[in-house]
Amino acid sequence: MTIIDLVTMAQRIHDLEGVNLGAASTRDYRNAFWARVVGCAYHGHPAYNPVPDPQWHLKSGGNGRPQSDDVAVSLPSRAYWDCIVGAGADGYRFQATGHTEPLPLDQLVYAPPVPAGSGGIEPPPPTGPSCQFVPTDLSALEAGVAGLQDDVDDLRTQILLLRDVTLVLKEAVDSLTARMEHPGLLVDASARYIGPIRGTARLPQE
Repeated sequence: MTIIDLVTMAQRIHDLEGVNLGAASTRDYRNAFWARVVGCAYHGHPAYNPVPDPQWHLKSGGNGRPQSDDVAVSLPSRAYWDCIVGAGADGYRFQATGHTEPLPLDQLVYAPPVPAGSGGIEPPPPTGPSCQFVPTDLSALEAGVAGLQDDVDDLRTQILLLRDVTLVLKEAVDSLTARMEHPGLLVDASARYIGPIRGTARLPQE
């Protein structure tokens, strides 16, 4: 079911069941209607939607705030649409208006209740990262990021030290290689790392 299908179904339920979402309606009334619409999408309904589509969910603002009265959310993407322009005012109309970004993580997403007449099964409580409420207080997250930055700085320091050690070892290897190629030649760098040459050395005769 696409968002267009869902909005078309919402219009059909509205018209066939004599719903009025205008200025005389209450927030609870509109919420109940929208929960029924999304419930018919999620659980299926013999008259409105014979094939259930459990991608469609309701959402609230989190922190105990009420259900949104016209927003449908698709999981797992958290893409969301406002579906009723002017809900709560006369002259409202059904129209899907999408958003370019996913629903913010401080918004709670959950499965709708089983609508009357659907024959569906009541869903379990929402689980998983797409449904979880993320508190707006990000102090713990910020502390974690700061700690991670300290770890990154420590790792950078260790990398620089390893680079220096690698350069020193390369000098030592180069010096040792030179001594092996010219046994009588004293190489300063070699003397620094593996000790001075003992005894008297002669330069190779040509």
